[in-house]
Amino acid sequence: MTFEEFAAREWGRAQRSGRWFSIARIAPVGWRALDEEIDALACVVEAHLRRTDFVQRKRDREVSVVLVETLGASAGAALERVRENAVKRLPELQLRIGCAPARPDQQWQEAWRWAGRLLVADAAVPAAA
Repeated sequence: MTFEEFAAREWGRAQRSGRWFSIARIAPVGWRALDEEIDALACVVEAHLRRTDFVQRKRDREVSVVLVETLGASAGAALERVRENAVKRLPELQLRIGCAPARPDQQWQEAWRWAGRLLVADAAVPAAA
């Protein structure tokens, strides 16, 4: 199943149930990474999220995530756990993460675009020393 298919299915489910989700985009700063590093990043992300969440490498240098029934602080906590473990496993990669909630007044693609904007904004924030 592709990321787009999963996100569309999840959006339909959320419309029926009222339990919404978040979309996250994770990439190295400047999109500078080898194929093997992006594959390893996708494995780290998948290993530190729930089995119900959807993780897929996308656009050569990015990992996309659907956090099922996860919004706000819960999404932030899950992604912070991913960041901490990625730093341990892949210390040479400086990561940036953008996450946006899907909402009933928009299609899932709007959350995808907002997560992309936040991904770029995260790259502008200096890493903690």
